[in-house]
Amino acid sequence: MSVIDVRSLDGASEHTVTDGQGYFPVIAASETDELLVVLRGGAAHMGLGGRLDAVRSADGGRKCSNPVTIADSERDDRNPALGFNRDGIAILGYHWQGSYNDNGAWVSGKGPTDTRIVRSSDGGTTWNEDLKLNWLPLNGTSPFGKIRRDDEGTLYMPVYGGSHPLGAGGDTPRLGPATCPTYLLRSNDDGDTWADPLTVAVGLNEADLLILSANDWLFAARSEDRDEQAIYTLRSTDRGHTWSSPVKVSDSQEHPPDLTLLSGGAVLMTYGRRHPTYGVEGRISLDRGQTWLDHTLVIGNNLPGTDIGYPSTARLTDGTLITVYYSAGTDARPNEEYVARDVSCIAVRYSETALLSAVS
Repeated sequence: MSVIDVRSLDGASEHTVTDGQGYFPVIAASETDELLVVLRGGAAHMGLGGRLDAVRSADGGRKCSNPVTIADSERDDRNPALGFNRDGIAILGYHWQGSYNDNGAWVSGKGPTDTRIVRSSDGGTTWNEDLKLNWLPLNGTSPFGKIRRDDEGTLYMPVYGGSHPLGAGGDTPRLGPATCPTYLLRSNDDGDTWADPLTVAVGLNEADLLILSANDWLFAARSEDRDEQAIYTLRSTDRGHTWSSPVKVSDSQEHPPDLTLLSGGAVLMTYGRRHPTYGVEGRISLDRGQTWLDHTLVIGNNLPGTDIGYPSTARLTDGTLITVYYSAGTDARPNEEYVARDVSCIAVRYSETALLSAVS
């Protein structure tokens, strides 16, 4: 398998978006190519001090604003999902997590937890008061990644969690003995309310949806099995009502996926490489995600450990790609869940044209 470092492509550049914070960044581009990044600050990978901040860029990611706080409650504010509705309003879903003891250590299932929704009508400068998810059966699930919009304006937000899959039947794809369901929550009113979820699979989480056409949806997600944690893809030809069997498309400990539609039906998939040597990588498909080329794209390398990655990519109208990811830890202390040591969010800018030329 050949290796292509996207940072070496003509016109590519790399810079730091934030220092001292930047976990789980999600980037989205508006119709006018303004960029919005939502990322985590206030704590490390885990911690009740966690908050969510917004960073903006009006020049294609060359320069970024100072962070503006969106959510900073008494709980752990984390796991953002971001997108724009058809009116250009930014929609953010996130996880409001309270499963910590009095010493600030994680206690699985302790709660309370909520799924929260917040909106911005000025590109992320100000945000309205957040609201609890109105569809209560899935309140407490975790959003993730990108909020996508179809040609009718319906919004789709990936969420996962809970031990009793809602709406799962005999034809629902299942992966191994795992029990974690993943859904697509739907909004038909531009993000005001969310309901009528589509159950995608059981045993997958941290997902992304790419709407290639009305009847061709590509879904990628991380497997729940902690010994594997690889990326699987599924497809739907009926707008998410049924899904194909999961197909493994990465090695173990490579996750989570982020999908970007390129020119001519090509698809870019990026992910964190959470095994030595640690970094951020990508793959290209020239047939809308049916198969993947035998090239490894390097976006970040020589990172300190497993607390890295979570890449997210936006494409501008001129074909410029901006991938953001985070790195935390040092070579001596690489994986400290409760200590935000040497954490930063990095942005890499590169050309779609140069990328597709390099893999052809």
